Amino acid sequence: MANAPQIVCDQCERVFSIDPGVAKMPCPFCGDINRTGVDPIRASPTSEDERVLRVARPALVRGHPLASLLSTGVTLGSGSLMVLALTSASVPHWAWWIGLIGIAAGGGWLLWIFVLGHRWDRIRITSRRSIDERGIIMRSTSEVLHTHVRNIRITQNFWQRIVGIGDLEIDSAAGDGKADIKITNVPDPDGIKRLIDAQRGLGAVGAVGD
Repeated sequence: MANAPQIVCDQCERVFSIDPGVAKMPCPFCGDINRTGVDPIRASPTSEDERVLRVARPALVRGHPLASLLSTGVTLGSGSLMVLALTSASVPHWAWWIGLIGIAAGGGWLLWIFVLGHRWDRIRITSRRSIDERGIIMRSTSEVLHTHVRNIRITQNFWQRIVGIGDLEIDSAAGDGKADIKITNVPDPDGIKRLIDAQRGLGAVGAVGD
């Protein structure tokens, strides 16, 4: 690896080259696991070969059609009730409390669907790896190098097939039987799979099976 950064092994104190995209690497001389001092998720790619190819987030309205419709209806209906209670003599004045509660409930539901539940969940596909990032305050990340991918599963129910979304799972060769990356209601899961397969050398990005 030309011009690769190097570190000194904590165990045998010998110098070896590291992959700048990996947080931990075994020493090639003694096998001791060493921290490289690089956060592969948060750091920008340090190699010219690594490029961000696609970023996908769970679909919001398509992924939760009934919840989106109901929460929107509750919010708009409660808002209308609140306005009528404050301006119309035909509606009891105390009914504006009901409208206020409805707005808080429906608005909170919308906030969860469109912001807290999905806005900070995403899968980032680069030319080297797939990275699953989620969370706002408590953040979690998981990544799988394309060369370590063992299986990619796509699950779609009837509604998901109609609207073009699906659940995507990626297993690595070092996994314990559970998916290393799982993202639900992601748009165009087949396109994401083809993109990852292309980086694995299993076909072109635009290739479609018969």
